[in-house]
Amino acid sequence: MTSIFWAGWGNRLFGVKQALEGLVEREQHVLGKLFGRKKRNRWAVDRLHQAILAQALKPGFYFPGGARDNFSGRFEMTSLHAALMFRRLRDFGPAGNELAQECFDALFDGFDEALRDMGTGDLSVGKKIRKMGEAFYGRARAYDEALSATAKSDALENTLQRNLGIGEDYVASFASYVTVAEETLQRHTEESIMSGEVNWPKPVTK
Repeated sequence: MTSIFWAGWGNRLFGVKQALEGLVEREQHVLGKLFGRKKRNRWAVDRLHQAILAQALKPGFYFPGGARDNFSGRFEMTSLHAALMFRRLRDFGPAGNELAQECFDALFDGFDEALRDMGTGDLSVGKKIRKMGEAFYGRARAYDEALSATAKSDALENTLQRNLGIGEDYVASFASYVTVAEETLQRHTEESIMSGEVNWPKPVTK
């Protein structure tokens, strides 16, 4: 009776062992795919991050009447290009949203570092970053509305003038640039965007 009892538990334990081994194999497979994706995402995030910064900080945008050549102006130009990029990534569903979030985090890590390099204290950095985050989301929402199919014809110019402080003589040129940038990103394939390959149009010049 005792041997039968233990034999029954032995069969049960063997079945549990097989189930656990199968679970471990599945988890290893899932984790392998997850970490592989994270590695690919990190590579794509770095490329998109650099692509946004490289375009947003091109000297041609910064001149009297154009974008302001200071920290605030550079933040605004970076926010503009990031908002345009995130609009396009949104078309690619959850994977695109995940990449946009990681790119957003990378951008704000950079802002955090820049503030510290400028001598901003630890306590102040956190407050400034929170305000910048709120400002970014406000800008992104405004650009979304200005670029929507139902927006008024002057919505984009008004939004750019309000956010970037563009002079009357150049606001139309900046609006044209944003429209071309939006169309250019739309022509990029999902594969190229998701791998961080981006070609921007020529910047506005004086």
